[in-house]
Amino acid sequence: MYIDQNKDDTLLVNMDISFPNMPCDFISIDQQDVIGTHLQNVQGELYKKRILNGKVIDQYLSTNESLNQQRAQQEFEQKEGCDLSGYIIISRVPGNFHISVHPYGGQVNILLPLVELQAYDLSHKIKHLSFGNQNDLQVIREKFKQGLLNPLDGISRIKAQELQNVGVTHQYYISIVPTLYVDIDNKEYFVNQFTANTNEAQTTSMPAIYFRYDISPVTVQFTKYYETFNHFIVQLCAILGGVFTIAGIIDSIFQALQKTKVVLDQ
Repeated sequence: MYIDQNKDDTLLVNMDISFPNMPCDFISIDQQDVIGTHLQNVQGELYKKRILNGKVIDQYLSTNESLNQQRAQQEFEQKEGCDLSGYIIISRVPGNFHISVHPYGGQVNILLPLVELQAYDLSHKIKHLSFGNQNDLQVIREKFKQGLLNPLDGISRIKAQELQNVGVTHQYYISIVPTLYVDIDNKEYFVNQFTANTNEAQTTSMPAIYFRYDISPVTVQFTKYYETFNHFIVQLCAILGGVFTIAGIIDSIFQALQKTKVVLDQ
């Protein structure tokens, strides 16, 4: 473990999140951080898949364009869901990124004036969430098979039936630990482990899903390396010495038992 010296000022966030009750055109990802950044529809490459009756009926790249009102109206009336997948780029400082309809709030209210907060059902399943280069993450899973690289995968949060008439905001509190993996060929892979806690609460404002993160100043390093031949010999001698010692103890016990039996027979 050592002080993080990574000079990269951005961080990749890989995600694949499913929203069974939320139309794609209503969904936006914003970022806020401690240095004052507040971005709507953050940069990256995110794809939205329109889901109807469990099937993908359309897919398009999420952009900074304004709300497509005609398509949004259709999605809402058909009670579509959405899969959001790809990656975003955030600043490498503590902050949050959140999924909501905040940028389109005014347009949505004009488009669907009869829709109350219960229409914004942010029930979701996190199929995947990780931080770092996706290719490096895959190599690490195959070569090292250790580390908390995606502990939120498979987590579901479904809005309870008794809360259908109120807004529910979900919060994830994430602690990111920069991690360096060095394989047997001395090739380095710099990614991030993380742990997470979660809660949810009722809200009187527009609901959202918040991923609040902080970044550890300490880097953890995992290194694979070959042991030297001398170290192998030392370990072999230690094993043989241990076997010899145990064998001697067992032999002494049997001898003691034998002597005790002879005394009792006499």
